[in-house]
Amino acid sequence: MHNVAGSAVSSVETDRRGWWHSTSSIVIIYLLVAVGLYLQSVLTGRYNNFIIFRSSWRHLTAGLPLYDLYNGEYFDYFLYHPSFPVLFSPFAIFPQQVGLLLWLLFSAGIFLYALSKIPLSGNARTALFWFLLLELGNALQSSQTNPAMTAFMLLTVVHLDKGNPGRAAFFTCLTFFIKGYGAVIGLIFLFYPKKWHYIQYCFLFGIAGTLLPLLFVSPDTLTGYYISWVELLTSSTIKEDGSLLGFLHTIWRVDDTIILLAAIAGLAAMFTTGLIKRQAISPWLTAAYLLIWIVIFNQSTESPTYIMAVTGVGMGLLLLPYNKWTTILLCTTFVVTCLCPTDFVPKAINVIAVNYRVKALPCFAVLLFLQWRTVIMSKQHGKAHVT
Repeated sequence: MHNVAGSAVSSVETDRRGWWHSTSSIVIIYLLVAVGLYLQSVLTGRYNNFIIFRSSWRHLTAGLPLYDLYNGEYFDYFLYHPSFPVLFSPFAIFPQQVGLLLWLLFSAGIFLYALSKIPLSGNARTALFWFLLLELGNALQSSQTNPAMTAFMLLTVVHLDKGNPGRAAFFTCLTFFIKGYGAVIGLIFLFYPKKWHYIQYCFLFGIAGTLLPLLFVSPDTLTGYYISWVELLTSSTIKEDGSLLGFLHTIWRVDDTIILLAAIAGLAAMFTTGLIKRQAISPWLTAAYLLIWIVIFNQSTESPTYIMAVTGVGMGLLLLPYNKWTTILLCTTFVVTCLCPTDFVPKAINVIAVNYRVKALPCFAVLLFLQWRTVIMSKQHGKAHVT
């Protein structure tokens, strides 16, 4: 009886707050956005990335080269791990347009599910759902892997937080077998117990995932895939320059090495501060920092990749106690990073935003803000213990 009354009260409160607070409304809107973008993709014929992913499965099972150009099928290179075609096969086995719809629905659904597991209050979680909707649309429009990647990275932290190192290792390795750099989220294991268990599971899942294509190709063919993959990743072919470095390149000559060394130093400082003055919020703030960091300092970053960084922005700022700066930074990120590079703004603004790679700037400001707030909180935590 008590549960029924509680449910009734909760329902009344939801009605009073409005439909935009309703979980079911948010789920429906996320899925409708996915369906709307699916229809746009089909009508315009613009889903090249999905065709690349789908074709990689056929190429792998036929023993064909994965990393050659196939101009008759699609444009651009296949850049993903040799195990990715196997992971993508559940979507590749369907007719092309059916597979595309399932892929976009899955991407939106797993992203929303992962967001729901972040330890935020009800209002903050609702704000995060709405804050990320536009950037998710930007990412889904390209049928890229970035929403799913972001979800798997978040689920790594979720399961570390729950004391499930096996599941956390599974999601860490899953990100690696899509885009290698996503596995950097695994560094969050440093904040949690059962470190050795996590490392062991990563080793097991890593070996299994590395050998997964052997179900379909010979060892020699798989070895050739890995060699070609590394050669492609280390070439200049994949430099999209949508990162902070890309912005800096548009305004003056800059030594990338100095910037990257400073970025690594900042990351090390964030971890050091969080680990020495450990608080319940520390792993999640550091995870938010990492989501931003791997995008704005990554020379393979392109516009759809920013769903990771913007998720880090929203999560990091909404985890912190409210103040005017969090609101200013959230609004600035939404306008500059999410809105300005779209067709929702005048063309002149869009051209400036795209040509000067301004998406990185608010994310960089939030990165510095999170670093500063972590230092402030660690000092306050230390004083509280002294007292």
